[in-house]
Amino acid sequence: MTLYEYYNTGNDGAQKAYGTTWVAQTFTVGTVGANENHKITSVKLLIRRYNLPGTLTVGIRATDGSGYPTGSDLTSGSIDGNSLPTTATWTEITVTEYTLNAGIKYAIVARAPSGSSVDYVIWSLDKSSPTYTGGSAFTSSNSGSSWTEDTTKDLMFEEYGTALSVAFMKPTKYW
Repeated sequence: MTLYEYYNTGNDGAQKAYGTTWVAQTFTVGTVGANENHKITSVKLLIRRYNLPGTLTVGIRATDGSGYPTGSDLTSGSIDGNSLPTTATWTEITVTEYTLNAGIKYAIVARAPSGSSVDYVIWSLDKSSPTYTGGSAFTSSNSGSSWTEDTTKDLMFEEYGTALSVAFMKPTKYW
């Protein structure tokens, strides 16, 4: 497993995910990591829980021409949010393999649909001096139907994957 794209410095704030309140961080393949097509296998988020938020689902989505998350998940994975620690910890969420393309912007979308204003997941972020140039933080108050961008923050993430295999064909003999 190779670390491809990431932003993992400056932890000084947090964003809640619960119910219809979703949180996203966009990222562009090759901004700080290897600029190559690859299969995403997991993401690590600096997260914690407050009370019992239920299942945390993390999806990878496409972005529209303005860089906003759009459409349904290209791939996703879930973990038991109730078992998360109550202090921020780098937590890995495995996703079904999906090919990400170099130079393309995607969104990591986190949600805890059965959570509430007193049961939620908290995703750590950098609000003092965010420097990630490949994307922005986003929030949605309507389960991802529309998004609000916040260019003054970057959520903490690491995106892992595997290189694409190269298939070689056996030469055909014509004699």
